[in-house]
Amino acid sequence: MRMMKKISLPSLYMPFPQRLNPHNERAWVHTVEWVRQFRLIPEKAVPYFRTLDYHWLSAYAFPDAGLAELALINDWMTLFYFFDKEWDDAPPEKLAVAQSSLLATLRCRTRVRFGSNPIETALHDVRRRMLEFSSEAWMERFTGSIEAYFNACLWEANNKSRHEIPDVASYLAMREKTGAVQPSFELAGVLRLAEIPPEMMEEPSIRCLNLLANHAITLFNDIISLEKEMQVGDVHNLVFIIQNEQRCSLEEAMQRAARMHDDEVRAFIELESKIPSWGEPIDTGVQRYIDVVRCWMRANMDWSLMSERYKVCAA
Repeated sequence: MRMMKKISLPSLYMPFPQRLNPHNERAWVHTVEWVRQFRLIPEKAVPYFRTLDYHWLSAYAFPDAGLAELALINDWMTLFYFFDKEWDDAPPEKLAVAQSSLLATLRCRTRVRFGSNPIETALHDVRRRMLEFSSEAWMERFTGSIEAYFNACLWEANNKSRHEIPDVASYLAMREKTGAVQPSFELAGVLRLAEIPPEMMEEPSIRCLNLLANHAITLFNDIISLEKEMQVGDVHNLVFIIQNEQRCSLEEAMQRAARMHDDEVRAFIELESKIPSWGEPIDTGVQRYIDVVRCWMRANMDWSLMSERYKVCAA
């Protein structure tokens, strides 16, 4: 499936300022060495890996994190990149086995020997270091969000194996999870960048803010990745699904997705202005958490526009 002509990226609403963590470069030096230490890539690939731009996403999303926290975020997100790359076209059966093993590692229900499985060994190290900052309650919530992401990836893999195109409503419900956005937000709680108890995530206003920001991020990702995904025949993209369900042109489907994105951002801003008070110190923690979520929305857009990840190869 190939695009017949290039579709321009629509103008999108994103009023939050760009901020960059001053530890960006130093944290990336650590992550490159961490990848070497855990043998996540062959030694000959290290020079190329060093040139990749994944650390910019972390540095834009968590501008106030200290060096140790930012390095850990980088390591986690780099490991997530390896998950994503390995699972992209994996059959459901293989995916389910890999996910079960990784969840056991995250929950410390299996012994991990160095060198036995590089990704599991690296994940064990990430978990150990997260617990230097995190409470067990935050770690369990974070792991539950990762499990939801794993299950959504399995749903998508089953769709691909059966050549099924989901409807808009089903896709949007699962896209909240396939983007792994919620656990990315929750790193703020895990690493104590926002001092709030994990049960605050269930407060209706916080839950709604999370969903609105999650939707804005995944909508933007689908908009910017449309051309690349259609080149490889991946129909798990909201723009294509809108076109298929609503029988409109691809250009109109793109505009409808863009309007949805802008509506979510505006709804987030309106709700943020009405957040209730829980008293101190929770109010301060909540504001810091919301700051992270706002930075994530802007970071995702800025990084996606600069990254090689969404660049389309010429046909």
